[in-house]
Amino acid sequence: MFLNSAEAWWLLGICAVLVVIFLLVAHFTQLKTKTPRFYSWIGAIAIFGGALAFLLPIALNSGFGKDDDGRVLRQLILYTTGGLLGVITLGETHRKNNQEKEKNENDHTRQVHAERRSRYTTAVEQLANEKAAVRLGGIYTLVGLVDEWLADDAIMPEEQQKEGQIIINNLCSYIRSPFHLVPNINILQADNAPADYAGNFITDQAMLREEQDIRRAIFDEMDKRSSTFQKDKNGTVSTIPGAWSSFDFNFNRAPIFYPLNNLTIEKANFSSANFYDAVVFSQTTFAQQANFRKANFIQNATFREANFLQNATFREANFLQNANFREANFLENATFNEAMIHKASFYETVFTQNASFSEVTFTSNAYFSKAAFTQKAYFSKSNFIQNADFSEATFAQNATFNEATFNQHANFSKATFNQHANFDGVTFAQKGTFYTANFTRNANFNRATFAQNANFSKAVFTQNADFSEAIFTQSANFSEAAFTHNAYFHKAIFTQDAFFSQANFKQKVYFHEVTFIQDAHFSRVVFVQDATFSKAMFTRNAAFRETTFVQNANFSEATFTQNANFSRVTFSASSPKFVETSEVLGRTFRARFATLPKNQRAYSFTVSEGSFPILLGEAELGDGVKHHIPVGAVLFDPDSWDEEKQKYTRVSEPAKPLDKSNDGEEEKPE
Repeated sequence: MFLNSAEAWWLLGICAVLVVIFLLVAHFTQLKTKTPRFYSWIGAIAIFGGALAFLLPIALNSGFGKDDDGRVLRQLILYTTGGLLGVITLGETHRKNNQEKEKNENDHTRQVHAERRSRYTTAVEQLANEKAAVRLGGIYTLVGLVDEWLADDAIMPEEQQKEGQIIINNLCSYIRSPFHLVPNINILQADNAPADYAGNFITDQAMLREEQDIRRAIFDEMDKRSSTFQKDKNGTVSTIPGAWSSFDFNFNRAPIFYPLNNLTIEKANFSSANFYDAVVFSQTTFAQQANFRKANFIQNATFREANFLQNATFREANFLQNANFREANFLENATFNEAMIHKASFYETVFTQNASFSEVTFTSNAYFSKAAFTQKAYFSKSNFIQNADFSEATFAQNATFNEATFNQHANFSKATFNQHANFDGVTFAQKGTFYTANFTRNANFNRATFAQNANFSKAVFTQNADFSEAIFTQSANFSEAAFTHNAYFHKAIFTQDAFFSQANFKQKVYFHEVTFIQDAHFSRVVFVQDATFSKAMFTRNAAFRETTFVQNANFSEATFTQNANFSRVTFSASSPKFVETSEVLGRTFRARFATLPKNQRAYSFTVSEGSFPILLGEAELGDGVKHHIPVGAVLFDPDSWDEEKQKYTRVSEPAKPLDKSNDGEEEKPE
């Protein structure tokens, strides 16, 4: 049988189609379950290669002779087919080897994971063992298992995190678990057992110490795997996350009866935790948020030199004994709102962001001396039962103390307020000391109450100072204070002596409707701008001796009940105003001077040389005794006050100008 070229091509095409159909059937029918795909390909390639070797030389007219090209082509096709079959066979062998290897690896991984879970189960059971050594061994086993899961490249990172978190939860659960000897911790910390101690004191003491060591060991292991920190040449601190930095740690409601100092704690969730014995967090770094909300510190709590790198909240926490945050650093917001703090020490503490102590009750002394508040500081409605010391503290931004209560001495001496200082509605039940304090922005003491001495001597107010409606129950000392902007004392009440001697008011000052129940000392004060004392009430002596008024001085409708000493006063711009007429109200507001007893020194209006004079007039109150008072002012009888009408009933006519000027002459006693 002989084939021509066309017939060979036709048969070759049929063969190719049949091979393709066979492969499709082998892949998409039940045949693949009976015949492995590998054998289907081997058979198809072998058949097609044989057909190709026989038919292609014919189709190409290459001949079958010894020297014809067909023989060489046929050999080449057969070699190629054989090589392809060999490669496929090797590939299949490699695939099977890989499958076997993968199966073995998977079996090994499953075996390793099963072994880990077995060790995990055993370790968890060990945590309940009566022997401390066994419990400690369980702790270290669990810690090692976390590290193993994190280093396991056979599983995805999410799975590593999940497996590790399960173990971390167990460790945290152990920290949260109660310990039966904790209620007796104060007794067991003693050297000798009390006479009525129930139980074996030595044994219980040893058990307590062992449990403290075990629980502290958990935090030590966490510390080894927590973040580390580096500081560059500029002092900038960078955080290098640790192996356990991404885990969640929950110590909510945990009983803590062991020190936690010199540690790095990642996520410190101690909300509602109970801290027994002396709690020590000295030099501990809280790498992430620190949550101590509603925590109870039954004994002293020490956070000295602690570092809070993120937000820290002690909201509603209860410090029954001393709370020591001396030299601590809060790099983000610090919140103590509604906390109860016995004795608080924040000496040289640094608050880099907002510090909030709103509605905090300080049941004993509170020390904030040399504290640095870099951003806003809130002490709204806080209650300082005993002394509050803010001496040399620095408030870089707004300081808010509105409606706070200082029941004992409040010391703000040498404090610096670089932004607004809001003391609106504050109550100072004892001394309020602001000696040499520096207010570089607005100082708001509106409606503040000073129940004892208030000392603002040498204080510097760089912006507006507002003491409107403030009540000074005891003496108020503003001697040598400097007011570089407006000062407002509108409707303030000075119950005892008010000292403003040598104070310096650079801008306008308002003592409108101020009440001075005792002596008012304004000797050698400098008023650079307008000074308003309209409607001021001077119940006792008013001393303006050697005072300088560079601009206008307004005493219209002021009331002088006893001595008014203006000796050697300087009025640089104009004579002082004791009478003012309002065209809108249709009224004239006149200063009032009481008739003085004959044995009392009279008013002194002797101005300094070169000053505008106090224009004096003459008035009498129907008794024939004439008094020299400023022109237009009136005399009144201080005993004629009518409570129902709220006014003096015996008032003279306005003082008429003297026939001969005796400006600067001191009135002689009658």
